[in-house]
Amino acid sequence: MTTAPVRLPTPVLLLFGLVNLPLSMLMSPTAAILPNFYLEYSAVTLAGLATATLMARLFDGLTDPLIGYLSDRSGHRKPWMALGALAVAAGTWFLFNPAAEAGLLHLLAWYLLVTLGWTLVEIPHTAMAAELSTGYHERSRIMLWRQLLGFAGGILFMASPMLLVGGSTEFSPAVMRVLALFIMLALPLAVALMCFTVPEPARRVRSRRLRPGDLWRALRDNPPLQYFLLTQVLFGLATGAVASLFVIYTSQYLGLPDKVPHIALPMTLAMALGMPLWLQVMRRIEKHRAWALAGGGMILTLLWVPTLAPGAQSLGPMMAIMTSFGFFLGLSSIALPSLLADIVDYDIWRNRHDRAAIFFSFQALVTKLNQGVGGAIALSIPALFGFTAKEALTAEGALGLKVAFVAWPCVLLLPMLVLAWRYPLGRQAHSILSRRILGRKKLA
Repeated sequence: MTTAPVRLPTPVLLLFGLVNLPLSMLMSPTAAILPNFYLEYSAVTLAGLATATLMARLFDGLTDPLIGYLSDRSGHRKPWMALGALAVAAGTWFLFNPAAEAGLLHLLAWYLLVTLGWTLVEIPHTAMAAELSTGYHERSRIMLWRQLLGFAGGILFMASPMLLVGGSTEFSPAVMRVLALFIMLALPLAVALMCFTVPEPARRVRSRRLRPGDLWRALRDNPPLQYFLLTQVLFGLATGAVASLFVIYTSQYLGLPDKVPHIALPMTLAMALGMPLWLQVMRRIEKHRAWALAGGGMILTLLWVPTLAPGAQSLGPMMAIMTSFGFFLGLSSIALPSLLADIVDYDIWRNRHDRAAIFFSFQALVTKLNQGVGGAIALSIPALFGFTAKEALTAEGALGLKVAFVAWPCVLLLPMLVLAWRYPLGRQAHSILSRRILGRKKLA
């Protein structure tokens, strides 16, 4: 007989998830805004931006697994988050406020420092989220609150020009200064509140001290992790393609460049508002099956895109399509980290190691690589059809956009859907693992 996992109070989840609000204002929103901001307000060139992006991804390849390893080896999460919050506070002002003569070295130095700080907070925080509860459904609830607050941070970032300037959509230097000050204050404060109010979970297994080789062994000795990462790669390449081409397709093919915010905002809201509904769905069907159904919903949604003709009449249908896509995409924000938390339990049972941060560092690295590689592949497909974005759109170029924005993601989502549906670590298997881990602890 096992003891049912304790349901965590909502205030605890709010204080824990609050860290993700300022944290989420750093990566995706920053990546979307900073390139154009630096081109307009600094001496950084387009080639410099490409170099900085490449260097940042290489840097992630080293630091993500290293921070996961160090956090697991130390057995603590909070000190690393505190260090990361300080790094972000030290670098954000300079990253968001380049001088007119600032060049590549300025961008690269401060971007790498802020990225390092973000990783120092993100990986231990997601690992701690997996450790707050061992419950199959309670983990989804923890991830829900964390992601909802993260979406609130992303929306606040994107809406900041309208809130600060009044009706403007321009990320001016004045807006970026206010955003920098907010992040510099809010992230350390949120981390401090969490550290003082949310107890750090005790490690559930005693094992030898982790060694650098455990980074490789964690992947080699865990078949469910390999299965999960393969499924995530397919999913991430597909969603990365859609994200990279959404603005281009809307502007270049549909001819609605000034309507991009009108389409993007409902999509983002659908992702956030749909998550509580997905949480209820996952109480009735298993998490991996819900992920598969969401993948099917994305395919059906994308197949509607080629029916739209260029012109103002496509605004409403395109808003509906991307809002629907956002709704289905929102499930992954809860399901993926929750599924990965269950794989941590498998590792504890089979290999007698608690390597949660290492596992989440793998996921963070795959996510970042997917965004870059998925976008690069998607952008190269229209080029093969002669699309340049500098000349009038030809019939061949329009076909290339449709292939990249619709056909290519669907080709990736089909095998992802099958893999997700057949995922091996479901509710019943996880229940057996939990009983065995608990029984081992009682005998220890």
